[in-house]
Amino acid sequence: MKYPISFLFICVLSFILVYSCSTEEEESITPVVQTPQPEPEPEPVEYTLTVSAAEGGTVSTEGGTYDEGSEVTVTATANEGYRFTGWEGNDSTNETLTITLNSNQTYQALFELIPINTTDINNDPDIFSYDTNIDYTEQIVDFYPNAFFTSDLSEKVVNGINLALKTAADAFGKYGPVEYWVFGSDKQAALDLINKFCERRVALNQWSLTDCLNRETDESLDYSMIAYQKIGEEVISTNQARGGAGHNGGFQWGIHRLSSSYPFSFDNLFEGIPPQDDFKTVLHEYFHVFQLANVFNLEREERDEAVKPNEAIWMQEGGAEYMANYTLFKLINNGTLSFEKSYGTLREKMRNKMDFGKSTKAENCPSSKLNQFTYQECNQAGYELGSWGVAFLINKVNNPNILLDTFYPNLKQLGFEDAFNLSFGYSAEEFYQEFDTFLELPIEQQLEIIPDI
Repeated sequence: MKYPISFLFICVLSFILVYSCSTEEEESITPVVQTPQPEPEPEPVEYTLTVSAAEGGTVSTEGGTYDEGSEVTVTATANEGYRFTGWEGNDSTNETLTITLNSNQTYQALFELIPINTTDINNDPDIFSYDTNIDYTEQIVDFYPNAFFTSDLSEKVVNGINLALKTAADAFGKYGPVEYWVFGSDKQAALDLINKFCERRVALNQWSLTDCLNRETDESLDYSMIAYQKIGEEVISTNQARGGAGHNGGFQWGIHRLSSSYPFSFDNLFEGIPPQDDFKTVLHEYFHVFQLANVFNLEREERDEAVKPNEAIWMQEGGAEYMANYTLFKLINNGTLSFEKSYGTLREKMRNKMDFGKSTKAENCPSSKLNQFTYQECNQAGYELGSWGVAFLINKVNNPNILLDTFYPNLKQLGFEDAFNLSFGYSAEEFYQEFDTFLELPIEQQLEIIPDI
């Protein structure tokens, strides 16, 4: 049979189409999706920091291993008696150093021993002019007192106090450590100095900062440090001369602690009150250092009984007052000290003391004797007539150094009465009777026992 060509074409074409579709279905493959893998992170770069301290201090960290770019802060702290000077490995002179680690680094904190100045008065409360590990009580030392000042005080005041303290130590002996804290009239300046005082106590493990500040800034306490500033403030506000100074203890710390209100005479603040007035006050207060240094390690009750038996203050305060005045006029007279304005003579000062002492006694305690003047009763007479009592005794033995050489050096061992007898050749009771008779003499006759200086 013959088929038309068109029919054959259609059949062939259909076969091809069917075959093609079947082949494609059987060989179909699911495509594979390629997920890119992250490259592994590089190991972190680390550097080593090495920190050490030379002799005289410590550092807050000794370093370690740190990642690159880390910041590390290191602080150097000087030991007592040393000061920080810088870093080996860095030009910074700051005690705190912040380091960025970008390489291995090594640093050493450097310190130096603070030189002890034993030939002058130390005015820096951050510096100790002596070895703080040594007990200096009841002995002569090889360094001068310390004197610390509020920032509102003038150079005249600073220089005047320094010279007076050095003069006193040369005259009565170097005892110590002595801290003489001097206040002006400005309250903030006083608070700043009080903070330095308390930091000094903390540095020596003597007192906590909080307890120290609470006590010394209490304006209600008569002998707090801020009370001395208040006196100076009143001097300025009222334009009236007034002052206060005192030996405020320090026995529990092994020091002599003294404080002073504004010593305005060095600034010539009032007409008729020259610098010699505050100079004499320093001599007076330092004589207390000498007196107490000889009985320093006695218990408080024993010490008090030795220097002021039965609470009588005539020897302690009268001795300090007479020896201060006598020493001042002696040094002016021999040319050791020189002042622009005159301060009169020793006899003139003692005349005034006799007049004032007698009038105070007559007004406040007419029946009291020399050995009955206490801080609570007739204390001003104790100062004024007490100075005359000491002058009387010194004249009796013809030895102006009898207190320095004999009485006080023997006071601890012998007690008041026996040291008195050793020094003056008779009993204290015999002296009191003799002195009562002396007080009845005319002033011109009394003045004959006073050196003409």
